[in-house]
Amino acid sequence: MRQSASKPLVVLGLVIGCLAIWGCGEPRAPFAGNYRSETPFADKGHIELNLKENGEATWKLEKEMRELKFKWKVEGDHLFLYTREGAVMVATPTEGGKKLTVDMSGNWHPSCPVNQCLIFNKVSGGG
Repeated sequence: MRQSASKPLVVLGLVIGCLAIWGCGEPRAPFAGNYRSETPFADKGHIELNLKENGEATWKLEKEMRELKFKWKVEGDHLFLYTREGAVMVATPTEGGKKLTVDMSGNWHPSCPVNQCLIFNKVSGGG
């Protein structure tokens, strides 16, 4: 009899543990959505950037027929975009996530170098 009474407690403990872990997830929601680069990139048109709440993302150039898929996460005041090849791009959100500044220099800088900086504007929310 005692064994059957402990099962609900174990289940309750697991549920509470899962909820605690889920509640401590990365705050992606404010940044999830569709973005478009302010200026064309490398004569290949504008870049369409889609950040999904589940941490997946796509990067698509207007004039190319392929998408680059990657993962992203929020850490501190920056977004980190991880490509499958191992590259990392650092994005700095401003205006409450309506604008992203992406450092394309290959090195992290406190402020994005002007000639190696992409600025994205949010065109729609949710990802």
